[in-house]
Amino acid sequence: MQNKLLVIIPARKGSKRLKNKNRVIFNGKELFLHSTEEAKKISGYRLRVIVSTDDVEIEKKCLLKKIEVKKRLPINGLDYAAKQSVIKDVCYLLWEEETYVPDIVLSLQANSPQVNSIILEKCLEKFKRHKEVNFCKELICINKNGDQNASIRIMTYKTVFQKTLSTYLTTFTEDIDDIHYHDDLIKVSIKMKKTHDK
Repeated sequence: MQNKLLVIIPARKGSKRLKNKNRVIFNGKELFLHSTEEAKKISGYRLRVIVSTDDVEIEKKCLLKKIEVKKRLPINGLDYAAKQSVIKDVCYLLWEEETYVPDIVLSLQANSPQVNSIILEKCLEKFKRHKEVNFCKELICINKNGDQNASIRIMTYKTVFQKTLSTYLTTFTEDIDDIHYHDDLIKVSIKMKKTHDK
């Protein structure tokens, strides 16, 4: 039987550096849709893709495109809110509403348009091979210089609620840029064009 895979894409409204960042048009569509549409292409799992947002416009766009969306708690829309709090909140909500428990949870940034389904499936393959201890393990995506790029994080359901440090951790190396400023849009667009032209 295929594993249940839950992909959560946090796409909040507030953005200090680039206004309405997740709704900025990039290569013809809103930034958050790049991540969402690529996530929906993942094969080999009982897949569920959810956008967590406090943005009415993102919610409307999701409903229009038949993308599942969950309203974010106001506290999780604040600048200092941790992304993991959003992931936990969605998991709690799904349990309370329908006793849904996924086997694997994948957190995917809404502002990382370089991520595609091929990269996601490679990350998932490495995650599956990684040792699990007491039902806990996780994978984070890092750049070639060793810095975490925060674009992708994969974990078991139990790991979502872990209160200790990430002990059973592995990495996947892929140079990915998060978009936070207008200049980032230009830089990523050039990089993606070069990759496409190869």
